[in-house]
Amino acid sequence: MTLLPAHRISLRDRRTRAVIGWLVLLAFLGILWAVVDNNYHLRLLVGAGTAMIAVIPFGLLMGHMGYLAMGQGGFVGVGAYVVGVLTVQQFEFDFWAALPCAIIITSALAYLLSYPLFRLRGYHFAIGTLAVGQLLYIMFDSWEWFTGGPHGTAGIPRPALGDYAFVTNQRFLIVVLFFLVIAAFASWWLARGHVGRALSAIRQDEDLAAARGLDVFRYKQLVFVFAAGFAGLSGALYASMQIAIDPSSFTIWSSFQYVIYVIIGGSGTLLGPAIGVVFLVVLDQFIQDFGKWNQIVLGGLIVVTVLFFRGGLWGGANLLWHFALESVGIRQIVAQALGAATRGK
Repeated sequence: MTLLPAHRISLRDRRTRAVIGWLVLLAFLGILWAVVDNNYHLRLLVGAGTAMIAVIPFGLLMGHMGYLAMGQGGFVGVGAYVVGVLTVQQFEFDFWAALPCAIIITSALAYLLSYPLFRLRGYHFAIGTLAVGQLLYIMFDSWEWFTGGPHGTAGIPRPALGDYAFVTNQRFLIVVLFFLVIAAFASWWLARGHVGRALSAIRQDEDLAAARGLDVFRYKQLVFVFAAGFAGLSGALYASMQIAIDPSSFTIWSSFQYVIYVIIGGSGTLLGPAIGVVFLVVLDQFIQDFGKWNQIVLGGLIVVTVLFFRGGLWGGANLLWHFALESVGIRQIVAQALGAATRGK
């Protein structure tokens, strides 16, 4: 007995499974928020959630579309500094007023940069975005009159709703989880429709997609601006979490980290980059005792993942899961049950 083909699964069933998946995710996040009470662990969760807000949309650009961008950390820095400047340095905005400004300014910057950057492809595009990230870092470090220069900006407020201020890590985690769900849902919504199919066509053969009438530049620009906008959102939350920021948090290494998250977790999937963030945050706690050797351990892990887990940790987990199903015969049992139900109809 063979498995039922994929086209026999109705659209209604797929939507039902999607709704169930999101409900499970929301339940898991709620339990996590309620159970964890250690302040240090809560801060790790806030940092991981903030990184996920930037890396899940970035996975569309790098994994689904196949464009290696090395400037995501710079866009996170733009969002962080916009909030810092508006709430502390210049205008003393409320955090909720500064937050949309951070998203809009970061998205507008990405929109303008998309015109010269997408004249490049492959490694040339990667080098171009690397140059953008480095240029943004230099601006953060040298514009002392605006950003605070090497000393950075301090006193960035935590958000508040009336008299309820999200000053503790547990309260601030609520804000981060809320925006994380929005980032994940928006990325899923884009990937599941015609945009996702267009990105897949661009990744496979960009010239062929253009020859068949696909507006390649428009889709590339859309995803680039989309990823940058959520990077700005992530930076705004990061600035509020840290209360004080400086240029050292937005170096080229920070952009490399987002690429590593996608590679380790699994490119081409939405859940993979988030898994990469969680795995590396947990791993960092274990390899801190290695001192100067911790980066060697991390580099070795990346090499092993690239060589033996082409789909990252998520792809490796799927492979092990299917192997387990085949070993115990569950797949055949499920296929027979589905076949019997189909014949009964």
